[in-house]
Amino acid sequence: MIFEVVSSSVVGGVYLAAKVKQKGSSKIQDHEKIISVADACNLKRGGSSIRLHRKTKEERFTEYVYQIPHGLSFKKFEEYIHEFEDGLNIKKREYIFNARGIKMLWSYLKNGEYNQQTFKSDLHHMFFDKNDMAKKIKMSFDGMLHFKVFDKWIPSNIEFEEPFLEGCESWVIPLGDNGERMLKWKIGREHMAIAGGTRQGKTQFLKMVITSLLRLYPDDVKFSFIDLKGGVSMNRFKDLKQTHAFADEVTDAVDVLDSIYAEMKELEALCRENEVETASELGLTQKHFIVIDEAAELSPVIKKNRLDEIKIRQQCEMRLSEIARLGAGFNYILLFATQYPTADVMNKDIKSNINQVVCFKLRSGRQSQTVLDKWGAEKLENPGRALVIDGVTNHKVQVPLMDNKYIDSVITPHIVIKPRKDDENEPISEEGTASGKHTLVIEETELS
Repeated sequence: MIFEVVSSSVVGGVYLAAKVKQKGSSKIQDHEKIISVADACNLKRGGSSIRLHRKTKEERFTEYVYQIPHGLSFKKFEEYIHEFEDGLNIKKREYIFNARGIKMLWSYLKNGEYNQQTFKSDLHHMFFDKNDMAKKIKMSFDGMLHFKVFDKWIPSNIEFEEPFLEGCESWVIPLGDNGERMLKWKIGREHMAIAGGTRQGKTQFLKMVITSLLRLYPDDVKFSFIDLKGGVSMNRFKDLKQTHAFADEVTDAVDVLDSIYAEMKELEALCRENEVETASELGLTQKHFIVIDEAAELSPVIKKNRLDEIKIRQQCEMRLSEIARLGAGFNYILLFATQYPTADVMNKDIKSNINQVVCFKLRSGRQSQTVLDKWGAEKLENPGRALVIDGVTNHKVQVPLMDNKYIDSVITPHIVIKPRKDDENEPISEEGTASGKHTLVIEETELS
């Protein structure tokens, strides 16, 4: 009983002291710091500074909207974004009251750990969590100057959750967290390039895209996989009923691409016959995604040491260029992934017809320039962090990591159980068990 009385009194006193200290603090507000930095950078005219028009507190950031003096451009403010961030982060550390300290205090007193000399310090550690500040800013302009100030920036790791799929329809899938929210992305209207160094998130992102498409649009997707990393990255998708073809050697890849091109030309002729321009105008809704992981293996320049395969690689490159130029209108969509984004891998036909880009960390600014037409991907902070271009819109996101168990729970009902080689005359079974899932054992593998 005495422990409860003592702990309640102490907690009340600590909390009251924290509130009094907070109220009595002369802490400079963020909007005042922004104005101060703007003045220090001479972002004013005729003695007039930016003036706060509105402040809005959102769940993950606070937005400050300013009127700017006539004669100043938004570009001028953008040039000083690092000065604004440094100004907001002058105070690097603060402490947040933690009510869980009650439980810690109870254990502290009950176990006889009380020490008069250290009691004040012990209380502080129990009831206050250290919060290292690293505020980030997003700036925009719509006639007014907008500062979005984030106390905590984009998480460095995000586990994929089923709710991310809520609201996804009409070929929209989850993309990544941009600090404000989980962005959704319209896919299947244009080809996509996915670039990134080893173990930076490229293949994980591909698996998330494929699984999301299967989860959301199982009757309208078709896949062809060219997995030239030994077949292990995409192997779990090999026996899907939605899988049209699977190649793990360059000699098989050329056959896959030739067959896709032949199908595409047949569809082109059908469109011409019906005097329409696209597959959608014919009423066709199915989209055929050609997933290529690792595209550099198809390059006749990168792999020129294999003389016996140069003609095959040249044929592959030609087919990829033709699919890139003509395919999107006929619902053939390239998902073109590589860790070597150079002009020898992404030739001009492929690059000029790719408008959606997801770029993870690369080794050099030159590689970033090839993929994004700008530097920056070489400076990304951690695996899963990506720079994204969708037409003219740019984003920086953290891509969710989709667990293999979740992937298997989505794809298992779509697995086609094929007969063994000695039972080739047996019919293929697509029937599941009583629980609705096939009695197929999928071997877990370590994927990059």
